[in-house]
Amino acid sequence: MRNDKVLLFTPVYSSSPGTQARVNLIKRSLNMMGYSTRLIIGDEGILKKLYSTFGEILLTRKNVWDLIGKIITKKVLSSKPDSVILFTDICASAAPYISREGVKVVLSIEDLTPEYRGYSTEKSQVFFKLLKDYAMEADLIITPSFMLERRLKDLDIKACTVPIGLEPILNIQEALGRELLLLHAGQVNDKRKLAIITSLAEKYRILLHDVGTFSKQIRHPNVRKYRAVSPEDAIKLCKRASIGLVIEYRRAYTLTRLYYHLAMLQPIVGSGAGPWLNEAKILGIRINSLKYVQNIHENYDHFVAPLVKIVEKLTLPDVHRPLLDFLQRV
Repeated sequence: MRNDKVLLFTPVYSSSPGTQARVNLIKRSLNMMGYSTRLIIGDEGILKKLYSTFGEILLTRKNVWDLIGKIITKKVLSSKPDSVILFTDICASAAPYISREGVKVVLSIEDLTPEYRGYSTEKSQVFFKLLKDYAMEADLIITPSFMLERRLKDLDIKACTVPIGLEPILNIQEALGRELLLLHAGQVNDKRKLAIITSLAEKYRILLHDVGTFSKQIRHPNVRKYRAVSPEDAIKLCKRASIGLVIEYRRAYTLTRLYYHLAMLQPIVGSGAGPWLNEAKILGIRINSLKYVQNIHENYDHFVAPLVKIVEKLTLPDVHRPLLDFLQRV
């Protein structure tokens, strides 16, 4: 049993189910390996305001990065950890100050703020320069996506991919006994998602996560809505679904939902655009056409069987091996 204390710091948690799942899974892997862990969450309300209202102005200023870095550092050092994992790109701001105190710093870049928030080219370049300068002070940089690792390489930032990972929920015998039911676990925050879900509801029963701007507009007898504090809390209900429905058009490098559906051995039908589609291919996850729903249902064992091997590759704690090996060395 190790006595090393690893602190996980994230500025967003409950407001981002994807980040929440990512943090929880890494924390579980660390606990499985005997590390003592603690999670500290920043002020999500302030950060949301900073991102949405003033982000492009403030987050491209070095003095703001220094200020944010010092605030994070104070919170981190108060716990006296041996190592810290900082989640999100802006937390790179704390790397120089924390490492100065002899604490090993792992920076996990989950996404790129300028791309996510739509910064101008000029402001994006300023942000990326700051990110590179501060990230260089971390002892290890990780990312949940092979596609994001490639993007970071273009920005001259060396990172290694530590996939999101999963914990298997049910075995193949349990999976094969399910009736036809689609699960949409993401937000309904795009009119295209609204149109696709509404159209599919004419033919199939759908279990829908009741979040997102357009969720309230979906009223159909074939749609059952659910809400949960965390993805884990929803599993009892969601594992009854036989097929995952993934619709995403934003520039996402990976999606936690891919792992969520895999953990429940749900073949995926989907639509969208963005690097996440290539990420799915790298992971060996097939995104089937929306037209394949009935075909998947009628040949269910054929579509479920390949998922078992993929699940084995992506299961905790081994899926997080690059991070665990680094912590073991330090």
